[in-house]
Amino acid sequence: MKIYALADCNSFFASCEKVFRPDWAGKPVVVLSNNDGCVIARSAEAKPLVPMGAPWFRIKDQAEKLGLIVRSSNFVLYGDMSRRVMETLGQWSVDVEVYSIDEAFLDLSWRYQRQLEKGKPIGRDLAALGREMVETVPRWTGIPVSVGIGPTKTLAKLANRIAKGRRDRLFGVMNRRIREKALKNFPIAGVWGVGRRLLPRFERLGLKTAWDLSRLDPLAVRREFSVVQERLVRELNGEACWADEPPEQKSIQVSRSFGEMLTEPAEIEKALATFAVQGAKRLRRLNRAASAAAVWLGTNRFRPELPQYFPTAVFGFYRPTADSVEILKGALAAFRSAFKPGYAYKRGGICLMNLVSAEAAEAQGYLFDEEPDPAFSLRTDSRSRRSRMTLYQEVDRAENAGANIFFAAEGTDRAWLPSSRYVSPCWTTDLERLPTVRAD
Repeated sequence: MKIYALADCNSFFASCEKVFRPDWAGKPVVVLSNNDGCVIARSAEAKPLVPMGAPWFRIKDQAEKLGLIVRSSNFVLYGDMSRRVMETLGQWSVDVEVYSIDEAFLDLSWRYQRQLEKGKPIGRDLAALGREMVETVPRWTGIPVSVGIGPTKTLAKLANRIAKGRRDRLFGVMNRRIREKALKNFPIAGVWGVGRRLLPRFERLGLKTAWDLSRLDPLAVRREFSVVQERLVRELNGEACWADEPPEQKSIQVSRSFGEMLTEPAEIEKALATFAVQGAKRLRRLNRAASAAAVWLGTNRFRPELPQYFPTAVFGFYRPTADSVEILKGALAAFRSAFKPGYAYKRGGICLMNLVSAEAAEAQGYLFDEEPDPAFSLRTDSRSRRSRMTLYQEVDRAENAGANIFFAAEGTDRAWLPSSRYVSPCWTTDLERLPTVRAD
């Protein structure tokens, strides 16, 4: 029998902003998306005041009247705070699966295996462990968490949603009686895996709650929908179906809204070059390689009086790659084929697609080891690639240690950088920004 705990940080981005500002306790805090576009996080105090996704330009004039504290996204801070939370969670399980920046699954089965084998009850032990998590994580990191416990990941996720509405921020559905009651009161729209496209189909079948969904015949669900929905039904009935390892990514996207509308191709090239290099670095971190990529641009949808244009250019690699130079060259060539003058571009990005493991890309055989295009100046034979990958490993290691290394194509003056006029200091990663404590 499996036992999963899902620890989810409450209002994570807003909570990170509050950690180093104790004077903001009890005050409404909202965090804006890249380029200060819209609200992407709200503290508990801000939720009754501002809807999620509200465009900043529409609520800007009301912010002072509402008493809102507004912050730009600071993903360096959020990433470091997430690392601290995940390391703290590691003391309760040797198997911590980081599901997203603010939540993780903990496999607790090994802790209670002997008790389960002997038929001993574990409810009180699980409750005590959950309370310890809820109390320890904010004490050590400053970030409040909610904990849901269940025999499957889907049920742990459901329990976590219920825990967020409880004062103790803890709920478990290991007990069958409690689980049945929880499922009967839980709307089907809130079930993990039931998205906007699937929900109408379930509703047409008369399904309203998680309990209704759990009563379906799994094999019939597989015939009507797919194996994914069959597993969902089984998970709601306490049968663990999802693999312990998270599914491998099939694509990676790096995109941004530009700080100002750009018309000069040279400025847009700098942005896309940066996105291509960042995407390649992510590939190497995940030990993946991309078979193809797409570059896309977009004008400002909120300025309908201006000409609109949303081009996309797709390009493939002779063999899957995580080589920064190969991806950079392909992205810039695609951009030049898609760019049209006379438009003011507000967004852009690159999507690396059809990912495979780096080992598979290396082992795959080709009739010609060298790329058969004589116009392509970059050497892509195996030996040259291995040499460059060794270089990238050293560059990545230096950047992780704080070095600032970039390609000339990225430029030094970056007019495209998103606006972040309300950004907080990087309290935990910048020595010059360390908080100062004074004792009088």
